[in-house]
Amino acid sequence: MRQLSLFGTRKEEARPAPRRSVSRLASRRLLKWAAITLAGGGIIAGAIWVIQPGTLKGIADEIGAGFVAATVNAGMTVQRIHTEGQGRTPPKAVHAAVGVELGTPIFDVDLDAARERVQAIGWVESATVERHLPSTLHVRIVERTPVALWQRNQRLVMVDRAGAEIAGETLDQYTHLPVIVGDGALRHMPTLLDAMASDPALSGRVEAAIWIGGRRWTIHFDNGLEAKLPESDIGSAWARLVREVGDHSLLDGPIAVVDLRLPDRTILRARPPELPADDRT
Repeated sequence: MRQLSLFGTRKEEARPAPRRSVSRLASRRLLKWAAITLAGGGIIAGAIWVIQPGTLKGIADEIGAGFVAATVNAGMTVQRIHTEGQGRTPPKAVHAAVGVELGTPIFDVDLDAARERVQAIGWVESATVERHLPSTLHVRIVERTPVALWQRNQRLVMVDRAGAEIAGETLDQYTHLPVIVGDGALRHMPTLLDAMASDPALSGRVEAAIWIGGRRWTIHFDNGLEAKLPESDIGSAWARLVREVGDHSLLDGPIAVVDLRLPDRTILRARPPELPADDRT
């Protein structure tokens, strides 16, 4: 015979809560202790400042040193420097720029100073340096993209779209980039690059772009053709050049100069005829 319990049915036994990571618990407890310590230290420092002015900085330094010592005892020292975003920048160069040895207390690292040193590397456009507790410094960088070779004082240096130099690098792998020449050329280069992007095949044949008189561009192609662009509306002028090249096979024919400076007409100039070999002497 089925028996009924006078006290009702037994409730299902509660399952134990999942255990948290020991390292996370330790980190949280340490930070909680540190917050209490700093708060208490602030009260004590304020009282001492009232009694004996001028000693607050020393007290703050001692509190900070005690906090760092406590984090070291909890294992919070730099054991790894993780880099992200580098392609052309060697990881060793990033580590050297960070300038932190393994075993350094992680809260002793000056993140702003480390970031500035990393950003001083030629390829690096921007960088961030963060603490990932308990023991990792995370360095994230954005690299510059070379778009041209700038001729300055008879030497070439790589530049990005903003005109920033990418110094300290050999140019052997970047000889395909166009050469930019002329005072003030870098300020006007982005407009030219935007126009050239409409036809990558034609822009890939550009050897040099010379900023003339602080007013306009003359483009030199790999077959010797020169294209004189107007002072304004570079996009429309480049579109006209694309049509002229296609219609008249300018990169394969005898034309030496295509002048686009007038808005209503295009002027073509042929190369002078070559003299017979007997007449060259």
